[in-house]
Amino acid sequence: MPVYNTQAATAYAPPKGYPMGAATDTTGFAGGKITFNSNEVFSLQGQFFAKTFTSSGVSGGAPTLFLQNYVHDPSAGLSDTDFDKVSPPMLSKNITGKDMIEWYINKNSFIFSKNAGKTKYLTYYLQNSPSAADINAAGSHSGLSADDITKQLNEKRNTASSLSDFPNMKKNGITSFDDAAQNVIDISDYYANFTSTNYSNSKAKGDTTKYNDAIKNVDLNTNKLIKDGDTINSAHVIQLTIDMNTQSKDQGVVFADIDGNVPHFEDATAISINLVNFNVKTMKMPFLILNYKHFSNDSSGISFNFDKEAWMTFNAYPPASDGTSINYKLDGNNKGTLFTGQNSNGADKPAADLLTQNLTSIDPTGKKPGKVKSVFNTSSHIVNNFNTENGKIFIGSHKSSLYGSVLAPSADVDIAADQGIMFGSITTGQNIIGNLNVPSDMAYQSIFNASDDFGDDSIQDFLKNPDSVNSTHPTIKSISLPGYTSIDTSSGTTHYIPQVEPYDFHFSLNNITAELPEHTVQTSKKSFDTTINVDTKSTPAKTEKYYLWYSFNNGPWEKYLQDGTTELTSSKLGITGNVADKLAKTYSTKHSKYKYDEVAYTNSATYDKASDPNQVIGYHLFHKNRISYLVTSTTDTDTHSKYNDKTINELLGDTSGTTLSASDLAEINPDYTPISYNLHVIGDLLVSYPKIFNFGNFTAGTSVATPKLTATGLLTVDNPFGLKWDLAVGTKDTDNPKNPFFIPDQLGWFEKRQTSPLGNSTITYGNASNLTTIKSKDTIFDLNSSIFGSDTTSIINNNYYSAQIALNLQTNKITHPGNFKDNVTWSITSPKIPVDPSQE
Repeated sequence: MPVYNTQAATAYAPPKGYPMGAATDTTGFAGGKITFNSNEVFSLQGQFFAKTFTSSGVSGGAPTLFLQNYVHDPSAGLSDTDFDKVSPPMLSKNITGKDMIEWYINKNSFIFSKNAGKTKYLTYYLQNSPSAADINAAGSHSGLSADDITKQLNEKRNTASSLSDFPNMKKNGITSFDDAAQNVIDISDYYANFTSTNYSNSKAKGDTTKYNDAIKNVDLNTNKLIKDGDTINSAHVIQLTIDMNTQSKDQGVVFADIDGNVPHFEDATAISINLVNFNVKTMKMPFLILNYKHFSNDSSGISFNFDKEAWMTFNAYPPASDGTSINYKLDGNNKGTLFTGQNSNGADKPAADLLTQNLTSIDPTGKKPGKVKSVFNTSSHIVNNFNTENGKIFIGSHKSSLYGSVLAPSADVDIAADQGIMFGSITTGQNIIGNLNVPSDMAYQSIFNASDDFGDDSIQDFLKNPDSVNSTHPTIKSISLPGYTSIDTSSGTTHYIPQVEPYDFHFSLNNITAELPEHTVQTSKKSFDTTINVDTKSTPAKTEKYYLWYSFNNGPWEKYLQDGTTELTSSKLGITGNVADKLAKTYSTKHSKYKYDEVAYTNSATYDKASDPNQVIGYHLFHKNRISYLVTSTTDTDTHSKYNDKTINELLGDTSGTTLSASDLAEINPDYTPISYNLHVIGDLLVSYPKIFNFGNFTAGTSVATPKLTATGLLTVDNPFGLKWDLAVGTKDTDNPKNPFFIPDQLGWFEKRQTSPLGNSTITYGNASNLTTIKSKDTIFDLNSSIFGSDTTSIINNNYYSAQIALNLQTNKITHPGNFKDNVTWSITSPKIPVDPSQE
C-alpha cells in the first residue's frame, strides 16, 4: 500500500469573498502553464491566470477570434458595470508561440462591448514581452513586421506595475507568479482539513463528512460497496446522499472525504449525488466540497481518470407535500445498488435531475432576481478538491462531464473535450492542458460561488468553528456545574469545583489540581446541582419536545423523569442535589452491573506536606464514575439496518439492557453524540497535626509552684468516605534517663473533642478526657476510628474528628538541665484500598 503524507495542518483560511483564494472568479488558474489547443478552441470566455500561456496545434485561415464581442453574447448577461469583473481577462508572466501572439494582437480580441459605434476594450497583463523568435514567427504568418506586432501588443497591455495591483492578488498576498502555486496548495489544504479519515483493516474511520445546520444528515458509502446494477460487471459508484433540513433557511455546506485507499472508491467509474427532502423551488442549492485523496497513479501517470466510461448524476428528491421531512433511507437498500429515493413512506419518490439545461432561479428565496441553467447552478456549488493527487487529472468529453470546479494543487489537469466541457473552473498549482472551450454563460455561471452565497454568515460561522454546529435534532450544548465549572460539547478541558465549605482544616488537599483525563470533574462535594443546557431546536410554530437519557459507567440508557413526565421542553434542565441520590439510586436498582460505584479508589499517592503550624499526612481517595447524557427528539425516527430498523428511541429504551456506545450511536446518526464526563468525588483521608508541641522553659526546683507544663495543638482527621482508620503516634528516639519525656508516667495526652456542628463560626469542644499516659519506646498512643462507636460527642461521627490536644508534662522528676525533645512519628493507616485501574 502506498504511503502518503497527511494533509497539511495549515491555518490559512481564504479571505471572505475569495473562497478559491487568488483563483476566485477565474475560469482557469495555473501555477505553471496553460496550453490552449489552437485546433479546437473557438470560444474562450472568462478570466485566466498562469505563469505562461502557450498553444498547441496550428490556427488555420483567419486568426482565431479571442475574447470578443461580449455585448453580442446574450447568455453572458454582462453590462458596463461588470467591466472590472473580467478585466484583465488574461494574466501571465509570459506568452509563447505564434498563435498566442496572433490572438493577442487580433483587432477583434479583447473587446468588452460595442455601443453606438464605440468599442470598449479589455486589457491583458503580461509581465514579460514575447521572445523575438516568437514575434518573427507570428509576423511571417500575419504579414506584420516585428515593430508592428510589438506596437499592437502594447496597445491593450495593462499598465499595472505588479500583480499586487489587482484585488484578487492583493487580498491573497500574491506579489509574484511564483506565489500562485503555494496559494492553491493552501486553499486545497484548508478545505481538505475539514474531513479526515484513516483507512485500516478494510474500514475507514474518522470524519468522512462534515456539514452545517442547513443539513440534517449525510451518508457517504465509504464502508459500503455501491454499484449501478446487480451484476458482477456493474460499475462501482461513489455515492453521496444529503438529507436537507426542511426547517432551515440557511445556506448549506457539506464536506465529504473520498479516500482512494477505499478499494471501491479507487476503482469507481461513477459519482452519484442525491439531495433528499430538497424542494427545488424554495431551497438553496448546498455547497459541496468533495475532498479526494490517495488516488494512486496508473501506468499513464493519471491519478483520477474521468474518461468516456465515467458518469456523474445529481438528483433531488422532494419532502412531503406539506413540506415536512420524509424518512429517506440514506444508505439505500441491502442490495448495495444505487439510491433511488428509498424511504419509509412507501414507494420511491421520483427524482428531479439537477444537471439539465432547464432554467432555475438564481435565488429561490427571491432576494436575487434572474435565472440560470440548472446544470450551471449545480456545478457552481461543487468543488472537486484533489488534495493529495500528484499525477494527472484527466477529464473526458462532455458526454461524461465531471461537474463542478476542479482544485488540484499538485496535479496537471488534462482536458480532452468538445464544447461544453467547462462545468466549473479549473485551479491547479501545476499545468492545464487541452481543449478549453468556454462559452460565456459557462465562464460566469458555472464557476464556484457564482451566486456569491458562500460568503453568507451561516457558512462563514460554520467554517470558523465546524465542530460547534448543531443539527436539527435537539442537542446538549453544555453541562453547567457549581462554581465556574462547565463542560462544553467540544471541550476536552479538565474542570474543577471549588471546595466552598468553611472546613476548620489547616491544610486541605481536597482541591488538588493534578492533571486529569479530559472531561474529568473533580470535586469534594458529594452533592451539587447540575444544569443540562439543551438546544431544543425551537421554532415560533413548534416547541420541540425531547427525552433526556442518562447512563452510568457505560451501561444501558435510562430516560429522565421530571415532574411526572419524560417529555421535556426546557432549554435549561436543572437536576437538583446529589447526582447519586437523584439518578444513581434508580439506575442502580435496574442495572446493578453498572451501578454508581462507591468504592474508594486511590492513585497510590500519599500526602506528607507541611504548613504552619501543622503537618498533613494521608491518602488521595475518590469515587470514580462515568456519567453520560444524551437528548433525542420525542419524534426522532432515525433508524439503521444494523439494528433491524428500530428507531433511536426504541433502541435506547430497550428493556433487555442493551448498551449503545458513542460509536454505536454515531453510526445511526452523528448527531447522537453523548456528552460524558468522569466524576471523581474526592474523599481524601487526611490527618492534620501540630508539627511541634512546645512546653516552653522550666526552672529546676520549682515543681511545687509549677507542677506541670502544658503544650496544646489542633488534631483533625478528615474521613469523608467513612473508612476505618488507625492513627499511631510513636517515637524512635533512644531512651535517655535524663530526658523528662522518657520518664514513665510523666507525659499525659488529653483531648477535647469537637461538639459543635461542622461549619459553625464558633467551634466548641467537649470536656477534656485522657487519651493515654502510656509510654513505651515505639508507641505513645494509638487512636482508632473504632473509638467512635455510638459516641455522639463527635457530631460527624466517624467521618470527621477534630480535637484540641493537650500534653501535660509532670515536672516533679525533672532534675537535669538542658534542652530536651522527643521526635515523634505520626502515621495513618487503613485497610487495603484498591488502586484506580487506569493508574496502576
